[in-house]
Amino acid sequence: MIKVLYLRSSFDPGGTESLLLNLYNYPQKEIQFHYAFLKDGSLISRLNSVTNRYYKLFRRKRIDFQVIKKLARLVRDNNIHIVHTHQLFELFYAVVLKIRYPHVKLFHTIHGYHDVHSRWAEILEQLLIRFTHRTFTVSRSSREELKKKGYPSQRMDVLYNAVKPPVAASKKQLEWFKKKIKYQENDFIIGMIGNFVWWKDQMTLVKAYNLLKEEIPDLKIVFIGRESEFSEKCKKEVNPEDLNNRVFSPGAIENASGYLSLFNLFVMSTLMDTFGIVVIEALMSRIPVLASDIPVMRELSCNAKHFELFESQNPKSLAKKIKNNYCNNDNYKEETYVYVHFNYSYENYLNQLIQLYDCNEHNSPN
Repeated sequence: MIKVLYLRSSFDPGGTESLLLNLYNYPQKEIQFHYAFLKDGSLISRLNSVTNRYYKLFRRKRIDFQVIKKLARLVRDNNIHIVHTHQLFELFYAVVLKIRYPHVKLFHTIHGYHDVHSRWAEILEQLLIRFTHRTFTVSRSSREELKKKGYPSQRMDVLYNAVKPPVAASKKQLEWFKKKIKYQENDFIIGMIGNFVWWKDQMTLVKAYNLLKEEIPDLKIVFIGRESEFSEKCKKEVNPEDLNNRVFSPGAIENASGYLSLFNLFVMSTLMDTFGIVVIEALMSRIPVLASDIPVMRELSCNAKHFELFESQNPKSLAKKIKNNYCNNDNYKEETYVYVHFNYSYENYLNQLIQLYDCNEHNSPN
């Protein structure tokens, strides 16, 4: 059995956290996961495994040498040879740990890009990953973008995220949600899930709605995600009467993907992303998807084979695609269902992880 230590500096609901929670709880006998938490998190209580272990090593300050000592003892006592990180801060602790135990092999997954104002973090990560044996990105397009940013790519592999099929909301929750969006049987509902930030570009969907609202009177738009100044800008583009009856933003909702079954169409108008978990969740729920034609969406769609693409930031292009879907309300392909359930399953993810760990365990130089 391969023993792997995962360092975590956050464990509240989020994409990476959900991935690691499901990975820990997934029944398998090939890898024993040891999770060391440097900070408390609401998802820790949901960890449930007979074979895996977790430890609360909460740091009292940003760089806590007592925590580093405890991590070193954990590595020694459990005969751990692999340490895997998913955030820059964790990687720093892992590199310090490697100085103490040179035999330890470091793996690091890059899930997203650093903010344009955090150039120092990008430089530090580029430096620290030189101590890793392999670095993983969550898509090929992400790897290409990181290369352009100056990341060393010689030992960089693509490891797509695993996605758990959405758990449907309860009947009571669905009824509550239907009231929130004034649901009617003949509605054509377009949904989008994601916090209101400029690069998610909900504005393009708002403008596409304005182009179609007269032509498609049963059209409704539902935005699920945390609101912000950007959401207020989007609302200003919508007629007040429509905000009450046809365009809804109920805010952030727990288990948002559990409401996908109410949508006739899912839109992802993002301007930049490294992956698209919610896109895969929609496809797993047999909901047709329209996404902006950025590189990662081209990649995930297999060049528009599994879902359609529209020209990024072009409301007319999106409106045209929406109208086509409205007129032909049967655009979901059954082969897409099979494709996403196999390629993004936890079983497939673990098999790839085992190969990557095992290969480096036996073949990488110390």
